[in-house]
Amino acid sequence: MNCACRFELARELAHEGLHDEGVEAARNACVAGAPLASAAITASAWYDNPLTGAPALRECLRRLNGLPHSPAAFSAAFVASTHPDTSDPGWSPGFGFVTELQEVTLLAAAERLRACVEACTGPGLLGFFLAHAPGITATSGPLNAAGLTALVFADHAGSSDAAERAFLLARLDVALAEAARARAAGLAKFPFFSNEYIFEGTSPPARRFDLETLMQRVGL
Repeated sequence: MNCACRFELARELAHEGLHDEGVEAARNACVAGAPLASAAITASAWYDNPLTGAPALRECLRRLNGLPHSPAAFSAAFVASTHPDTSDPGWSPGFGFVTELQEVTLLAAAERLRACVEACTGPGLLGFFLAHAPGITATSGPLNAAGLTALVFADHAGSSDAAERAFLLARLDVALAEAARARAAGLAKFPFFSNEYIFEGTSPPARRFDLETLMQRVGL
């Protein structure tokens, strides 16, 4: 997909309302002055997670391939279930695990991207999803960033590899920019050092640390 839609997709994924654990991991990695490579590694690990990351994007694209423009077919293909590897409930590739703000932000992004996509490819799955979103998301959960990326690439007949690269590059670009800001601000601006925390209750009793027993328990 070498058209304006790819640029517009990356721009939409950079929205501040979509900052997530990947951005937070990147910030934390560099706040004490570590190189941006540290942020790239930690953020990449997050954006490869099976629930909302690249694996979910690839599975979403697989299910979209050849999917008829039928609300019933779409809902059946993306009904939420338990993830086969992580056992997380309520999983559907490309859907779920977003905040209310992210849900609203992504739907607004999808509406804006619709014009760009249809100008390139004509009416497709993205527009169909938006027309039937309430019924589909009632069983799949709300659209997430991986799902939005998959819908855009499905309408362009893009490959899973191309979609994965575009998704990771867009998400990492945001994470690295936020990591650079955190590094420049330094520890003095880090929330854990500027906010006052008051802990209530009593401390647990001190326990003796038996290294030999611990090593035996983990098989060392």
